[in-house]
Amino acid sequence: MPIATDTPDFKTRGGAPVSQIDELPTLEIIAIMFLRMWCDGGPTRERMMQDLSNALGDKDAQTVGTLFDDLMQITLKCARRPLMRHGVPCRCFGGDECAFANMLAAAVSGDREEAMLFSSILITGQAAYPAAAIAQNLSPYLLRFAQMSDYANRTTTLATHAAKTTIRH
Repeated sequence: MPIATDTPDFKTRGGAPVSQIDELPTLEIIAIMFLRMWCDGGPTRERMMQDLSNALGDKDAQTVGTLFDDLMQITLKCARRPLMRHGVPCRCFGGDECAFANMLAAAVSGDREEAMLFSSILITGQAAYPAAAIAQNLSPYLLRFAQMSDYANRTTTLATHAAKTTIRH
């Protein structure tokens, strides 16, 4: 049975607020913030890379940047539907961001099957395995970054949007 892509919620599915970002562990906050910053591109992505460089050094930051770029490319090119995300300063996060953060958290904890499960929420069939493998390759760097960064403290200054806002990207 084909997927109905003309339903009213198809294009916004995955963007509905799930919770507040400051309720998450540091690693999941980092995953969501990096997802948002990477997708924004330009100066925001440069800020992400500078944060990585400050915490991990230039060489490891470049490795993380390349791996994260690979992960995002596969996530976007093989997505089941358009990936929904909130803006960088938004205090809440949506279902797609939650699945992405959980994929990376599972990879960091060494649970490849769980990482693949969360990956398959966002990504079609055969692409779920390579995405989970990239997430696993990222995991030691993300863990080190989480231990050295203040991203968890930064979320207290984030803004939120009204519940009826139609744009959640």
